[in-house]
This record gives sequence, C-alpha cells and structure tokens, in this order.
Amino acid sequence: MSPRKDYYEILGVPRNASQDEIKKAYRKLVKQWHPDLHPENKEEAERRFKEIQEAYEVLSDPEKRAMYDRFGYVGEPPPSYQYTPHETRSIFEDIFKDFEEFFDRDIFDIFFGERTKERTRQARRGEDVEIHVNVDFQTVVNGGEVIVEYERYERCDHCGGSGVEPGSGYMNCPRCHGTGVLREERRTVFGFFVSERPCDYCGGTGKVPKERCKVCKGSGRVLRRVRRVVKIPPGVEEGSRIRVPGGGNAGVEGGSYGDLYVIVHVKMDPRFKRSGNDLYYTVTIDYVQAILGSMVEIPLPEGGSTMLKIPPGTQPDTIFRLKGKGISDPSRGRKGDLYVTIKVELPKSISKEEKRLLEEIARIKNLHL
Repeated sequence: MSPRKDYYEILGVPRNASQDEIKKAYRKLVKQWHPDLHPENKEEAERRFKEIQEAYEVLSDPEKRAMYDRFGYVGEPPPSYQYTPHETRSIFEDIFKDFEEFFDRDIFDIFFGERTKERTRQARRGEDVEIHVNVDFQTVVNGGEVIVEYERYERCDHCGGSGVEPGSGYMNCPRCHGTGVLREERRTVFGFFVSERPCDYCGGTGKVPKERCKVCKGSGRVLRRVRRVVKIPPGVEEGSRIRVPGGGNAGVEGGSYGDLYVIVHVKMDPRFKRSGNDLYYTVTIDYVQAILGSMVEIPLPEGGSTMLKIPPGTQPDTIFRLKGKGISDPSRGRKGDLYVTIKVELPKSISKEEKRLLEEIARIKNLHL
C-alpha cells in the first residue's frame, strides 16, 4: 500500500463513515471510473480505478481500517516513512500493553514468536446489488414479471475466479516469504518482544499469483451488464424490496454471489386511492338517482366492472363496501376491500318541465318555496 494516501478522500466519504456509506461510495466510483468506460483516457482511469480498489480494500476491513486510522498506512511502513508524534505515542502505548499481557502469554512465544499457523485463502461473499423498477397498477393487482438490466461483477471465466493466469500458479509471498505472517520485534526497557500478524500483502496465505489474470487483472471478477426476469408478487407496495438470491456481485476467492434487491415504485391508477390492500373509489350520481335509487357501474382494479345497487334515499358521502374487491394480500391469503363513496350532484339549472314537476312535489309535501 502506498504511504500517506487519504483513502477517505479517494472514496469521497467522511472519516466517521459507516460501512454502508463506504460500500455505496465504492460502488458508485467503480462504475464511474471503470477503464472500459474511458477509452479516451484509459491510463488515468486505470490509475483512479486501482486507487479506489485500494482504498476500499482497507476501509472495508475493520482491522486494516483501524490500523490506517491510527498510523496512516497498512502493513509495513515504507523505509522513508517518518512517524508523527501521535504515532510515536501510540507505539509506546502498544509497548506498555504488551508488557501488561506478559504474564498471560507463553514466555517462549513472547521471546521467539508464535508458531506460524497454516492459512488458506479465504472465500468472501460478493456484495449485494440494489436497483429500482417502476411497475403499473395492473402488475400490483395481478402480479407479473419485469425485465431488468443492471451491472454486476461476475466470476471471471478465464481464470475461474482465482485471479491467476491459467498455467502460472502461485509463488511464495515476497513480503512474508511464504510464512503468511509478518513479525515485528520490539526492544524496550522491559525486555524484547516479538509479535506476529497476518501478512496484508497475501492475506495471510503465504502465496501470491505468479502472474495475475490478464482478463480480470487479478481480481477474479469482471463487470458485465446482465438482463434478468424478476417476479413481482401481487399486492406489492411502493418502496417494497424484493430479494433475488444470487443476483448480486460474484464473491472473491470462490465465495458465493451476493443478492439482488429490487426496489419497487408503483404507478397508481388515478381512479383509485390505496390504503394497505384496501382501495377507495368515488362515484357521483344525480340527485334523482339518490332519491329513487338506481344501479351504478363501478370499475374493478383487476379490470372489468361490477354493478352497485344504490338504495332509495341514499345520502351524500354514503360509503358502500365491496368485500374482497381490493388488492391481494398473499401473506394473509385474502384480498382487501373496495370502498365506494357516493357523491350527489345537484343541478345548477333545470328545464321548465323539471321545474314544474318539482314545484308539484313541493306542493304535495306542503313546502313553502
């Protein structure tokens, strides 16, 4: 790792950024600076792409991030590295910590180092991918399928995801000389201390590729645009998250694929209003229909219509419930209801004949006009 690089600045996140914020920033920048997207300035794009990968490798690992936050580098400090007063103080604090642990550790381990444990290359699960889709109201009511396109990292076919050029194999790590660990010796006023930690260059395996894969540049993954059919269950709501197992990025060192999360945005039918799985519809009838009663046609969410009986004397803002005519709720095994609100329209003007009839009605009812 190069000294004195500001990994937080490279990813464009604050120093107290959460792992989710770091991951989101990394995904955005990787897409933005992928060399294949900058053929006119591929050298600069490759440089930025490597910096982004390097920064994410450190900040996404809690142990590496803690070391970077403390010392400003990860791994062995470069020969020309100058410790700051803060780093010098941290070293002395570590020395006293080692002394406190003296009696809790085997004396042989303290003076001669712990026995190197054999490590294997660790498989890591791929990152999850999140995309957004728009669906129409009919898909919400009846369920359906949508075709989505998005970019994800897939396992490199050339190297099988190993990151090693086929036929080249592995060699001993030049930093830890094949041991998988880095030894750090400290001579203090309290004695001579030896500590060991996993080698950050080879990940503690002791092996590195003799030649990195020419296709994926050693990452074991390649960025591809994919098409996928996603099933939309009936009753899905605005902002629902649909999980597609294995639809995310390929893992590292043979790790499993992450998942795809599809965020659903619903385009509602303007005739209806929704509350959960219940729907609300408003119909306006003539005052004569309200007085005498009538049959009114009501549209149904899945298509078609049904007839609603309006009894004589129905008052304005009366609400009728059509049971089971709402939206499906698969989790509860039933449908919501459709609520119909009646609005009564009074005419602004009437014909002479209509006026005569109404005046006759008023006379019969002994109304004073």
